[in-house]
Amino acid sequence: MGKIINRIKKEKFVREFKKFELSSDANKTCTFIGKENIEIGAECSFGQACEFIAYNSHLGQCLESSLKIGNHVRITSRCRITCAGDIQIGNDVLIAPDVMITDHNHGMNPTISGGYSSQPLIVGMVRVDDGAWIGRGVCILPNVIIGKHSVIGAGSIVTHDIPEYSMAAGNPAKVIKKYNKLTCEWEKV
Repeated sequence: MGKIINRIKKEKFVREFKKFELSSDANKTCTFIGKENIEIGAECSFGQACEFIAYNSHLGQCLESSLKIGNHVRITSRCRITCAGDIQIGNDVLIAPDVMITDHNHGMNPTISGGYSSQPLIVGMVRVDDGAWIGRGVCILPNVIIGKHSVIGAGSIVTHDIPEYSMAAGNPAKVIKKYNKLTCEWEKV
């Protein structure tokens, strides 16, 4: 009887999303805001205390956010994804704990009264391509594409595009290795 009730609760929960495949699972401590702007593919899992926010507006500013997560994505714990524009996470992506991904920032005019938090958002995009691995504590900032099968080292801050089959680390993140498909090894650049 318990499984039937849980399935009914899950079916009601997923109807609130633009798309949420029933084969995916989110820990009960996850938070989803703007579910109507969020699409989640098949066989994804989201660990404890993850936050997914897809804004509709900010201080009267209308936003058309779109947060798309592909199939077989594993997001561990305490990940925060905030979307005001367009964030796409491909298939088979692994995201370690304490990662932050955002596609927007506040305006940065220091002369406006009310401070930075009262300014309109500057909206961009973020794309994490298929098979990428995002290490613990990584921060991915707006207008970044992380190429397929790339690895971002723990604690890195990604401020610009990372090519496919690359390993990047640091603040700001820089490519430190590339995968050689002929030798099947990571090589320093």
